[in-house]
Amino acid sequence: MDVSMYTAVITAALMLGLTIIYARVYRDTHAQFSLGLTIFAVILFGQNVFAVYSILTMSTFLASDPFVPYLLGINIAQVLGIAVLFKTTLR
Repeated sequence: MDVSMYTAVITAALMLGLTIIYARVYRDTHAQFSLGLTIFAVILFGQNVFAVYSILTMSTFLASDPFVPYLLGINIAQVLGIAVLFKTTLR
């Protein structure tokens, strides 16, 4: 369960970085696409903060459930996808 929380924290940090980058691009260009990306990044950042909070507060209930490996798989896939998006954005 701890690994799921750590992956959600990493994803939240990446999404915060993307939010800052996209907001700066929008500020400089006023492009609607950049505004959409900023809103997308803010929503995903909030989702990951909520996921970390949920894992912290409900870890005693989730520790014995059989779906924990699936939750970890989803979080790992998300952090990998966001990492690729982050790397692509920095280019």
